[in-house]
Amino acid sequence: MNSSLCPKINKWFSEQDCDPMQICQIFENIPGVSFFIKDTNHRLLHINKRFLPRLGVATNDELYGKTDFDLFPPRLAEHFRKDDRTVIDTRQPMLNILELVFNSQGLPDWYLTNKYPLLNSDGNVVGVIGTVRPYGEENPVHNQDLKWERDDEIGRAVSYIRGNFRSNLEIANLVEVSGLNHRKLHRGFIELFGVAPMQFITRTRIEAACDDLLTTKKKLSQIAEDNGFYDQSSFTQHFRRQMKVTPLKYRKQKGFA
Repeated sequence: MNSSLCPKINKWFSEQDCDPMQICQIFENIPGVSFFIKDTNHRLLHINKRFLPRLGVATNDELYGKTDFDLFPPRLAEHFRKDDRTVIDTRQPMLNILELVFNSQGLPDWYLTNKYPLLNSDGNVVGVIGTVRPYGEENPVHNQDLKWERDDEIGRAVSYIRGNFRSNLEIANLVEVSGLNHRKLHRGFIELFGVAPMQFITRTRIEAACDDLLTTKKKLSQIAEDNGFYDQSSFTQHFRRQMKVTPLKYRKQKGFA
């Protein structure tokens, strides 16, 4: 298999008796980049190791043949499939797609996705290959190059949460920012992420707390306060529910005690 950029490469690999999958190894060592291959039936064939924990699997054998609908909430999976179908049908890449994708903590965050048609030696589309990487302020991609045209209201709410989760956030704030009423806001979060807005806020706070636990020597009470929790007891309760261990045990397990 080969990308649309070089349809003659597969023939060259065959002549040299080389395995094209060696190219996949490159993506194992590029910091921050996740890589995937799908067939035209939208089934995942391969991802790099960085992508495995985010999708909740340990090996590619567990992943092989699964679709986005096996791994993501339906509304999110529908978006991914629509883009894949566009790439397959048009035989053209889709670049710098700004998307909400689950990160390693199981929480949706902003990522940039690139998708390319995968061609065989006859020039027929046999799948989609792509890369996914975190999007941040330091990202060199210009805003005008981004393609964000889905779930705008929910996207605004998520951006607001990411920037204000350490404060006393209320649903009313999200209603004002998104322009949705309470019912539509709740339904949008459930459909897209599988959790209600307040659960999303809590999980965002826990994600930030995980970073503090592993990168600072702050006391638990300080981490709780810095990340928007009412007190240490509330922090510990929510953390254990999400991460299945207490904050202190999490820190020790990661070798930062």
